[in-house]
Amino acid sequence: MQWWADVSLRTKITGVTVFILSLGLIVAGVGTLSFLRPQLISVQESELMQLRYDPSSVLAFGADTHALERDDILGADSRYYIAVLDQNGVKLYDNQRIDSKKTVPDLRAGMTPEWVKTSGSTPFPLQASDGVEWRAVALQIITDGGIPRGSLVIASSTAGTNQVMTRFIVIFSGFGIAVLLLGGALTRILVTNTFAPLAEVERTSQEIAQGDFSKRIMVSSPHTEVGHLGQSLNVMLDHIDDSFADRARTIEQMRRFIGDAGHELRTPLVSVRGYAELYRLGALETEEQLRQAMERIEKEAIRMGSLVEDLLSLARLDERRALELSPLPLNRFAADAALDTRAQDKDREVTVIEDPAQPFVLGDEHQVRQLMTNLLGNALRYSDEGSPIEIRVTSNAVRGVGIFEIVDHGQGIPEQLRSKIFDRFWRADTSRNRETGGSGLGLSIVQSIVQAHRGTVGVHETPGGGATFHVELPLAPAGTDTAPHARLN
Repeated sequence: MQWWADVSLRTKITGVTVFILSLGLIVAGVGTLSFLRPQLISVQESELMQLRYDPSSVLAFGADTHALERDDILGADSRYYIAVLDQNGVKLYDNQRIDSKKTVPDLRAGMTPEWVKTSGSTPFPLQASDGVEWRAVALQIITDGGIPRGSLVIASSTAGTNQVMTRFIVIFSGFGIAVLLLGGALTRILVTNTFAPLAEVERTSQEIAQGDFSKRIMVSSPHTEVGHLGQSLNVMLDHIDDSFADRARTIEQMRRFIGDAGHELRTPLVSVRGYAELYRLGALETEEQLRQAMERIEKEAIRMGSLVEDLLSLARLDERRALELSPLPLNRFAADAALDTRAQDKDREVTVIEDPAQPFVLGDEHQVRQLMTNLLGNALRYSDEGSPIEIRVTSNAVRGVGIFEIVDHGQGIPEQLRSKIFDRFWRADTSRNRETGGSGLGLSIVQSIVQAHRGTVGVHETPGGGATFHVELPLAPAGTDTAPHARLN
């Protein structure tokens, strides 16, 4: 059936419509023929039965049905075949003229008055030499004294019925062909007009396939099936266009990320290599020079290790691995983070403002602690030594979030830069000096962790100067402070 699959939809619908019309016409024609011929034969037999009871109407004028003569039969109605048989069923005479070329039926043998009395009372068939069927009736010829003297046969040809059937077939076939042609033409026109929008879809698809992704399908009838198809394709094209745009942005970010990562990793390696070459060339002559060189190599190795750890953290977060979720006490986590910060910088005053509601958030313990550590490290790096840092814990039961804020009083972040600080390798200090800034990955890790927990993170200005990082995480359901760990994909 490959040939059928290769046929166009318009041709298929037109062909199927014509085929169904043909079947309908054939059924109607055969049904009408099977009903019409028996009806015509029945009318013919009814006329013969009437003539059997009173044959005088088809005999010669003044004929006596009790004493029929040759002239009575010769002058009979020529539309019928009329014959007189003797007592033995032998034809005596009929109304067929000698010079007539009309074909007459062959009479049956044994059509005696006794047979006529028993079997000839109903119409019976006779066959002519040309194959035409005749319908006939027979009646006994009784004298005035009641003595049978023979039989009278009256037959009517079915040739007229056959002609009516032939004319019906010709007329019905002509009308049927006209109906088929008209139905096929109208179906073709209707299908062509209905599928006109599909041609538009085809042209638009070809233009899109050639690279013009801005093309869209014009939908003139949105409530039709083709209109729904056009709308669905437009939505799909919008999604594809957005996907290509996202892909382009992702590729650009990846290129920038690879370039920045290469730069960040190359710088400490160059320093380590430089000090190694100085040592190999004997340029480090004194013990003090050697100690300083080893110290710088160690610091650069530590920085490179920290950068690699940050890159691995981002890679793991990008993989969207399932989180080990459990209810986490936000007040205690803030207090632990403050203790760690004081141990790191003993001159810092780190204050924790706890929430009396004792909120529990649903999160991964390791990642939430890393989230607080990164934000506090950012506050330490970009605020003056000895300036205070506050950790504020609040909650919003209506919105179902637990909130903590890291507040510093440093140089702050200009409003025009707040949308960029969470980009990877982005730093306000463009000199890339390791002494004034980190690798530019800490806040990227913060954003990735918050997004993995389906929370939000933002930054705004601290009153009096500085930056306040605002983090919201989903609250744990009530009564789950001792619940087993869950998984979030």
